[in-house]
Amino acid sequence: MNINGTIFKELVKRGYSIRGSKRVWDVSDSRLWYLTPELSEGFLNLKNYVPYRVKVIDTEFDLIEKNAEKLKDICSGGSFNLIDLGCGDGTKAAAFIKKVSCGSKMRYCPVDVSQYFIDKAVKNVGALNDKNIVEIKPVTLDFGDFEEVMEKIKKKGFERNVVLLLGETISHYDANDLLFHLSAALGSGDFLIVGNGYRIWERFVELDKYKEPLLLSAMNKWFVKIMEGLSFNMEELDISPRFENGRLEWYYMIKVDKELKHNGHRVHFRSGDEVVVAAQNKFYEPEWKEFCEMYFNSVEFLKDEKKEYALFVCRK
Repeated sequence: MNINGTIFKELVKRGYSIRGSKRVWDVSDSRLWYLTPELSEGFLNLKNYVPYRVKVIDTEFDLIEKNAEKLKDICSGGSFNLIDLGCGDGTKAAAFIKKVSCGSKMRYCPVDVSQYFIDKAVKNVGALNDKNIVEIKPVTLDFGDFEEVMEKIKKKGFERNVVLLLGETISHYDANDLLFHLSAALGSGDFLIVGNGYRIWERFVELDKYKEPLLLSAMNKWFVKIMEGLSFNMEELDISPRFENGRLEWYYMIKVDKELKHNGHRVHFRSGDEVVVAAQNKFYEPEWKEFCEMYFNSVEFLKDEKKEYALFVCRK
């Protein structure tokens, strides 16, 4: 089985840590999750896992619909760039555009590391045939480099920006760092709209819900593609979730000894080693508000009925 050079490089760069008697490798950089079309499809297939679809996708669409008038006010007032960070297949932005179209000229700017996602987003949003979308300007780039993103989409007559960061994307990043860079590159009066859950119960409880067989299967079908990039197969691995380092982690326990060689580097895995492939931060509402208010002049939470998910509307 071939080794993916990008994944292997990340593994070597980070090395491993020792937890008890185990060696723990960490390749939880979310940019790797969409590195290939197969990985990108693995993420899209999460829509088929009903609890995820209901909690995140359906809830977010419902919040957009219920707050359509308020969101229309944000988008009105002249031409603007609608910047879709971590655009995925464009369905989140399409739902937003359908509900908030306000007569202002709009440039749709999907931003993602995955060209596979970019192509889908361009197609799905283009299919709306919304007369207010005067241009689609895709940017294939890590949106962590947001200053560079803004340079690429800069255009006279479209100085105003509304940025979408939906689908709990922010929870897989260092929130302080990402919000700092987003704020630094935006202008006065620009908006950032974040979609994310927030904790209302005790932190780091109910791990069993992440061990539900259908969820484990969905996550394994997605993340095993990362491990295949390191020449492992499903029979050599066991996937599990855990709370560690103040976050939810998804990791693989390696069941075999294996040596990898690539571009002059050699890595030896031992049976029992663990490889963290994904991590998600879980914060309470006051914590999210504190993060956002550090970098934006006003912050409003538009909450769902269960008060577990919200759109964070941040104005620079």
